[in-house]
Amino acid sequence: MNLLRVSLSILLFTVVRLCLGTEDAVVQINENRLKPAKPFTALLVEYNKHNERVKKRTRITLSQYGIRSENLPQDSNKAKLIYIQNYKSSQEWLVNSQRQYYSEIPNGSPVISDEGYQGDGADDGKDDTMAWSGVLRSLPCSGAKGKKINTRSVRNSELSVWKCNDAQGRDYLQHYSSLLGYVIRQETSDGQIGELKEIKFIDKPNDYFRPSEMWREVSMEELLTGAPMLPAYKE
Repeated sequence: MNLLRVSLSILLFTVVRLCLGTEDAVVQINENRLKPAKPFTALLVEYNKHNERVKKRTRITLSQYGIRSENLPQDSNKAKLIYIQNYKSSQEWLVNSQRQYYSEIPNGSPVISDEGYQGDGADDGKDDTMAWSGVLRSLPCSGAKGKKINTRSVRNSELSVWKCNDAQGRDYLQHYSSLLGYVIRQETSDGQIGELKEIKFIDKPNDYFRPSEMWREVSMEELLTGAPMLPAYKE
């Protein structure tokens, strides 16, 4: 059984499938806390252009208050599992929005198994190489050799395309938005694509980056294995 550290970097990039692949990159994301120049929400989509029927989708909301990422199933826009981090309180949670319970992620470095979330249909346990490992980076071709190959103006900002080559000799393209301050699209040589779609500028309150007060708190074990439903209240 493999073990995964429950931390911002691992949870965010495992649950939401944003695997950066290097420890240096993880540290950088932790320190930056993914604070955007302007709060926005977007749909993060990962797929292979040779098989667009299979897509992984995650609704991402970034703000000065925190991060909220919602793992969406193929046939629905209702999230199964939600990850929340609140910058002000320095707290992190995993939330089962369907069953309306949550668990706070403790400080330090606890571990959980990677056998898949079991609460409402387990993941297949496969650790695929994600195309969108560079999406939401604050610099294009971060940690790799890069060359700008195209630029166009979008709403008084710049959208640039970069050709990147990493230390393993792999080539990929990244699209960088100066308006958002992030890489918004990455495509690898084998057709793996990760991109932000449906980008909207919004301003959610601080309470949006906390579990609802109407939901109940459970242990991490109960959340990952499926906490029992409470019986209907009877007088």
